[in-house]
Amino acid sequence: MSTATTVRPVKIHLAMKDGPLPRVIRHVFTTLLDKGTHAFVDKPDEADLIVFTEVRDIEGGYSKNKTYAYLKIGRDTGVALPSNCVILGITNTVVELATLIGKLHKELQSANEVEEAKPTEEVIPLLPNALRILVIDDTPENIASAKHGLAGHRLITVTGYQDAMDTLGREKFDVVLTDLHLPMSSRTMGNKFRLGELVPYGILLMVEAARQGARHVAVVTDLGHHDDPFSAAFDHYSRFPVKIEGAKVVMMHAPMKDLAKDWATALDQLTK
Repeated sequence: MSTATTVRPVKIHLAMKDGPLPRVIRHVFTTLLDKGTHAFVDKPDEADLIVFTEVRDIEGGYSKNKTYAYLKIGRDTGVALPSNCVILGITNTVVELATLIGKLHKELQSANEVEEAKPTEEVIPLLPNALRILVIDDTPENIASAKHGLAGHRLITVTGYQDAMDTLGREKFDVVLTDLHLPMSSRTMGNKFRLGELVPYGILLMVEAARQGARHVAVVTDLGHHDDPFSAAFDHYSRFPVKIEGAKVVMMHAPMKDLAKDWATALDQLTK
């Protein structure tokens, strides 16, 4: 006896400013397609498909595990787009997007992967000695680990270099923990920009964090000795802290827990 299965809708995020184009897309797909095949979401980390017109709108949260659709509006991006990004012509946008959504809907797993309603998250009170902490990392698993391991602190997380620079310039933190490699920012490159390419921005961010008044700063990499020459060079610098603008700065190989960075242990090592 077979059991009926339910395939959840494709979650779509429109990574573009509000205006005629996103409004038309929402209206057309709300009226044209079966509502069970798709749903619009406000956060890119919740999406299966991210639709964009400007590369800058996705670079900070780019993920190899999602599908992207670039709407070509009369010009090339000027950058190399990754293999998980399709280019859609503006004249056939509706048809091509509908086809893509149908393809993604068929690829979604059935009954055992249907998302269960998430339980209400427990409200965790602030610790008496709660710190203002900024975590900078582009890997979703590491961000989730930070939110779990640093619960009770005043935590903010960002995933890209430019977002980190903007946040450091706007807010003050006691502690800044940053990944070594982050996605290339189009604001720092012209024609050589490559979406998804990783750059050791962490070294620059540790200086900026100290310059902006953080008391404790760490560059925390989960790359091993044989994965990356920059990470291998940490073997020397991880032996001792340095002082930058009065801040204690440490370069460390990440302690790991459940295949993600153990930020609580990294914080203990930094502040001891």
